[in-house]
Amino acid sequence: MKDNPIPRTEPQAFTPRMSSRWYSVSIFLILLASAGCSALTGDPLPTLIPEEKLPTVIELTAEALVAGGLVTPPPTFTLDPHVATITPEVTDTPTITLTPQESPTATLDIVLSTPEPVKVPDPLPGAEIQIISPGRLSRVLSPLALHLFLVPPRNDKGEDLLYQISLYGDNGRLINRETITREAETSAGYHLQLDLSFDINKEAEAARLEISAVDPYNRISAVETTDIVLLSAGEQEIKSIHDLYANMIIQQPVASTLIQGDLLTVQGVTRLAPGDELLVECLNRDGSLVGSAVLEVDEEDLGQGYRSFEGEIPFQVGSSSWIRVQVIARDGQFSGIQSLSSVEVLVSP
Repeated sequence: MKDNPIPRTEPQAFTPRMSSRWYSVSIFLILLASAGCSALTGDPLPTLIPEEKLPTVIELTAEALVAGGLVTPPPTFTLDPHVATITPEVTDTPTITLTPQESPTATLDIVLSTPEPVKVPDPLPGAEIQIISPGRLSRVLSPLALHLFLVPPRNDKGEDLLYQISLYGDNGRLINRETITREAETSAGYHLQLDLSFDINKEAEAARLEISAVDPYNRISAVETTDIVLLSAGEQEIKSIHDLYANMIIQQPVASTLIQGDLLTVQGVTRLAPGDELLVECLNRDGSLVGSAVLEVDEEDLGQGYRSFEGEIPFQVGSSSWIRVQVIARDGQFSGIQSLSSVEVLVSP
């Protein structure tokens, strides 16, 4: 029996068609074999880099790649100084702006100008304390009927004022004193009428009626007086007043102004100047005397009996202080004071 021959086919050329996956595996096997051969032939294995040296090696390698142009570094950004920088607006926290009414600090007038020549003001200001009755040299019986008109201070700060009504005998003794308080709510001037009793052990005695205003720091801010005659019996004789103008007018310094240095210029006009002199005293708010001087009053009559006074008062303070500048007409009789006017200023060394 004859065997059927097996059909023969012509050999075909081999064309590699491996997938990329098998290609990668093949490459790996070739490398592994090469490594094995190296091991068998005694070739040394590569030295591993210590772990702590890796950051430095990576940095040096990166620098070499950049220098060789193999790697392009990331772009750097430089701020142009001519281009305005935009700052994000923060709105979480509101901004509070104080208005002048909310300001906790009082406003002062700062006077830098040279004081003007002294002259009698026109119109004349009324006295802060006006004694309407009794007039000067009235003869009165007890109780003495007193009528006053109290004008608000020109630098009124809304504080209560204390008034002392005192009656002094001819030897300087205090015969009687009454104290009243003027409330801050009383912004307008008002009339005050009261009876002031007295007791003397002789038929008649010369006396001085003194009304003084006292500020909240217990400093005298104004004094007006009138001399009268006290009677133990007989008939009264009430004299009329001459006028109600201020006997002393301070033109410098101006109340509530700031003055720096150690000299204070004081000037004004007065109708009362015993011995042609006035005493000036500067008191701070604790009552300490920080400066004083005696000023001469000019002989020239500027009109209506007023004469001028002017001078510099040295003072000494350790820090900024409110001081009351008192100008006093002294005569050494009864209470020792005929008239007193004052202003309060802030001084700074």
